Amino acid sequence: MDIIAIKQIEKALGLTLPQYYVDLVTNYPTELLKSDAPDFALLDDPEVVIAENQAVRGKPFYGGSWPDNLLIIGTNGCGDFYVTKLVGEEFSTGFFDHEIPAFLPHSKSRSEFIAKLLQESNDASA
Repeated sequence: MDIIAIKQIEKALGLTLPQYYVDLVTNYPTELLKSDAPDFALLDDPEVVIAENQAVRGKPFYGGSWPDNLLIIGTNGCGDFYVTKLVGEEFSTGFFDHEIPAFLPHSKSRSEFIAKLLQESNDASA
């Protein structure tokens, strides 16, 4: 993604993306490019980021409503979401498991997130 794509997401969703997310997707981790992450776990297409977030924001969501402070940054292709907070100083992610349904902690740093995505990709291809 580039800054134009970031502005496109911000305009479509009516929010400001956190700098740590902008830094991550505008400098997409090369180790993830060989995995399925760009199409799923760490979306690299602004149109898909917009669509995933518009599908849940301001609409009923599992008996409640989508938390305004969370941004979907990826999916696992099975109805679950990788999310990050819109406000904060440091990168972290959560995981929404639709079977529970609940938000769970996923990673506390960019490096942990990348490592987990690579492991999940390896597990899926094994």
